[in-house]
Amino acid sequence: MFVDGFPYSIREEYKNVISVISYRTINNVSVGVQDAYNSEKESYSLFDGTDIKFPYRIYFVDDESIYEKLTSIEKMVYDCIFTRSCDGYIREKHLLNLLNTEIPEWCMPYILRLSSEYVVEIIALIYDSLIYKDNDMVQAFCYNNPKQLKRSYQRMVSYWNEYYRNQYPKFRDYIGRKLFRECFAPRTNFEKI
Repeated sequence: MFVDGFPYSIREEYKNVISVISYRTINNVSVGVQDAYNSEKESYSLFDGTDIKFPYRIYFVDDESIYEKLTSIEKMVYDCIFTRSCDGYIREKHLLNLLNTEIPEWCMPYILRLSSEYVVEIIALIYDSLIYKDNDMVQAFCYNNPKQLKRSYQRMVSYWNEYYRNQYPKFRDYIGRKLFRECFAPRTNFEKI
């Protein structure tokens, strides 16, 4: 399910992480992944030509005792996987772990995907973490993935319109717009993409 979620160069770390993750059990049925979208539309390209795809939501057990035993790269893999958790607090926790590291390019698809979702606190966390950093790699990744950047921006606008328009009547004041325009792709005219 995440075999295409990471570059080949960290395949062993990925295998080590996947081997220790447990599925949630609901009504005695093992539940792991909900792939509620066409994954072909959600393919992200890395500079080395690797295509990254991952499920929309997962139902894995987040186990801190396992996490503590992982290497630093394995922890980043684990964090990426859990940014797809069905639990928003778990997504936020693992996003924060990623944002507190030197973010490798292969983590960016997970961060960009989170930026287009409906939890404004997660979007604010990404913005607050990136706004004062050197975002050259982040921006290069976004410019290298124009379809996903556009789709993410459109989803973010849609969620603003549905859930946050009353709180932020002027779209220019919404944190999601600031994230895309100031951190992800400042040279992009989003109205024309």
